[in-house]
Amino acid sequence: MDSGRLIAIGDVHGCAHALDAILDCIGPAPDDHLVFLGDLIDQGRDTRDVLDRVLGLRRQCRITLIRGNHEEMLYAAHESEKALRYWEACGGLAMLRSYFYGAKLSDIPDAHWKLLDQCQDYLETDDYIFAHANYLPDEPMAAQPDFQLRWALLDPEEAAPHVSGKTVVVGHTEQPNSEVLDLGFALCLDTACWRHGWLTAMELPSKRLWQASRWGILRQADEQPDRGRVPLFARSA
Repeated sequence: MDSGRLIAIGDVHGCAHALDAILDCIGPAPDDHLVFLGDLIDQGRDTRDVLDRVLGLRRQCRITLIRGNHEEMLYAAHESEKALRYWEACGGLAMLRSYFYGAKLSDIPDAHWKLLDQCQDYLETDDYIFAHANYLPDEPMAAQPDFQLRWALLDPEEAAPHVSGKTVVVGHTEQPNSEVLDLGFALCLDTACWRHGWLTAMELPSKRLWQASRWGILRQADEQPDRGRVPLFARSA
């Protein structure tokens, strides 16, 4: 029986300071299992550092990487100029600039490609299903369409329990109040870190939370996201 902790981490989106703060609080141990819910990359300015952190994390604990729509766009960017420009406009340019100004896809290190190659569509355990975006409630996970797994928004008014009876944990759908969405049968951990909210990590089944802003500042009890004030050292994501 696995004696370690099971911890899900929402959309990092290139926010290395937030990830560092969360990992410092968690203190990953060898028996722990950290599940990243996709969209490690893009939008924030430090994707390179995020990927380096995750590479190092593999030596500390077990990790699973879920494939997000931004990872999908990154790989599609190889296929055509149109797909490349679309990805760049959706935050990919920020990823490239995290390496250096003017970087191209070919400048992304092999180690980072190999890490992203390990992303999987979903993870199903005895009690939980982890995916990036959404799910069809009446379909087994092996039959879920790619669009549903990576692109479909989770509408709390339309969501329903999965046929397996397992709790589904996703990211992707940014929560407008930057609070975790808890429907009982489903959880959404995308709390808009790269914009104005928090990076969220949740231990399961206890639902213990760790949250940090993109500046690496830990959230205090009942603290609200600051949409108005920006630190003097801030740059636009």
